[in-house]
Amino acid sequence: MRRASLMLLGWLCGTLVAWGAYLERQPSAGVAPDERTLPPGAQPAAASPADFAYPYYGNTPPEMIPFREIEPHARYWIERLPFRGPGHDYPDPPDLKSLRVGLLSPAAYGPEGARGQRTRHGVLLAFEEANARRGPGQLPFELVEREDSPLWGSAANIAVEFADEQVLGFLGTIDGDATHVALRVALKIETYMINTSDPDPTLTETQIPWLTRVFPDDRQQGFRLADLVVRQHQCQRIVVFRESSRPGRVGVMHFVNYIRRLGVPPVQHLFFKPGDQQISTQLEAIKAANPDAVLFYGQPEDVGRFAAQFRAAGITARFFGFDRLMEEGFQTHAGPAAEGTTITYFFDLNRTDPPWVDFTARFEKRFGVKPDIYAAYGYDGANLMMEAIDHAGPNRFRIRDYLANLDEWSGVTGPMKFDGRWDNIAPFAIAKFREGQWHFEPPSAQPHSTGPLSRN
Repeated sequence: MRRASLMLLGWLCGTLVAWGAYLERQPSAGVAPDERTLPPGAQPAAASPADFAYPYYGNTPPEMIPFREIEPHARYWIERLPFRGPGHDYPDPPDLKSLRVGLLSPAAYGPEGARGQRTRHGVLLAFEEANARRGPGQLPFELVEREDSPLWGSAANIAVEFADEQVLGFLGTIDGDATHVALRVALKIETYMINTSDPDPTLTETQIPWLTRVFPDDRQQGFRLADLVVRQHQCQRIVVFRESSRPGRVGVMHFVNYIRRLGVPPVQHLFFKPGDQQISTQLEAIKAANPDAVLFYGQPEDVGRFAAQFRAAGITARFFGFDRLMEEGFQTHAGPAAEGTTITYFFDLNRTDPPWVDFTARFEKRFGVKPDIYAAYGYDGANLMMEAIDHAGPNRFRIRDYLANLDEWSGVTGPMKFDGRWDNIAPFAIAKFREGQWHFEPPSAQPHSTGPLSRN
């Protein structure tokens, strides 16, 4: 009966998310869609620095905040919602033989399958190392793995299965739809989720206090790219060319909003379908716009193929993109057109600090390849979850308290800083493709870390 009720709950959560996605596409009377969810920074009266530890939503720079010259009647996403329910004093589960943690991975045959496998490898390495360090009398960690499917609501059913398996927390996943659905069930089964690979900016807007995301999101890439394109390179005729999908839409929407607030709206915003080979119609429109910058968003193979077609058509604009263009598929399909492309990236993969160098060596020895960001954040997310379990014991509610109250944490990916939505707002690096390889620039200083927004 309990399982049937939870399965029904999962189906209802999936239905609600689908309805929410529909409503998101509908116009709101008198309010631009991009203006609905971006509050300005907090400014408490006579406050100490501790009172505004999270003054900016997603670390958004003041000049890119909507309605920044108007004092709103309410501010959202800058204070962490508390959990006031029972559970902290519940007795530990009896007769435990292991400490179970779930892993929700994308379907192996889907577009995110390879990235999900790399995340899984990072998680596996973390569990293997943690268990090798366990002392006498310490219970081992056990990974409970489940793979998502394209069926809508599958992630909700898997979250219910995690509850049946009595996991103390779970990790995952990449797909934004699946993560949204699983998170809503996590709220009901009261089991904490660490997201290691979903860049969807809207995920943490739910303010569900059962999630920490260690993987920096596309909102933060958007304002970094806006600053790079408009301010550093002084581009004025910007084209956005992105995949026609939900990840494409939510991935670039904040970049579009940010450049508009900087006074440079895009001259063209066009789509392509994943896997498209020919884009003659879009290409003609983009060429007619005479751009000086093109922002790409999509699978690296698609973007590489289109970059080559752009150059063949005589388009000389600068190319910019998100982190996925670092993958080999982009340069393979772009060929010489990849030269000069600039992207945002999480950190320098060629770092020489001991934590990263040691992790790279251990990962390569175990799996035969060098780790990427998915493997690294999977490893960090797994270690953070196991640290919380060791600290709090096998009590899901105390585990939640430990994770939801973290402001900072460091792993092999570098220092993390969490905002009021439990998002990692570590600064981004910049990578440029020159002479056949990516060259990294160090992350820029944070636009702000604490302090109120000054109004002009």
